[in-house]
Amino acid sequence: MNPKIVLIDPTKCSKCNDCIVKCEEVHGVSRIKKAEGVPIFCMQCENAPCMNICPVDAIYLKENIPVVDRERCIGCSMCEIACPIGAIFTKDKVAHKCTLCLDVDRITPACVEACGDRALKLICDECLEAIKEPKRKKLIKVLSEGIKDILH
Repeated sequence: MNPKIVLIDPTKCSKCNDCIVKCEEVHGVSRIKKAEGVPIFCMQCENAPCMNICPVDAIYLKENIPVVDRERCIGCSMCEIACPIGAIFTKDKVAHKCTLCLDVDRITPACVEACGDRALKLICDECLEAIKEPKRKKLIKVLSEGIKDILH
């Protein structure tokens, strides 16, 4: 996993589009896709399928974040097909994806700053692991109790 990702709490998201509007303002095109009205963000895959499939090496790593080189991109959409969550897309014959605003030298991604609902957070992988651990323990407990019920 990469050092940072944008994490969304869909229960806090009001679907206002402020993140999308700000992203479009900063990048010219919003790099945020939506699923059922809720924004989805690139997971900044460590071994990015979009980067690995690109026939012209137009996707490269900058600070461990996959970034599209607009000059090299031929708009073939192979990256779009390879993305496991559908966060990359092709528009005007160029691939677009979230880069955490690294390509415009922002410290905090524009979408995170624009979110009035505080539904978006820039989070490091260690923090994400800390969030997931209690949920894993709870799941294991529920599964073990279910197994006990089945076996008895």
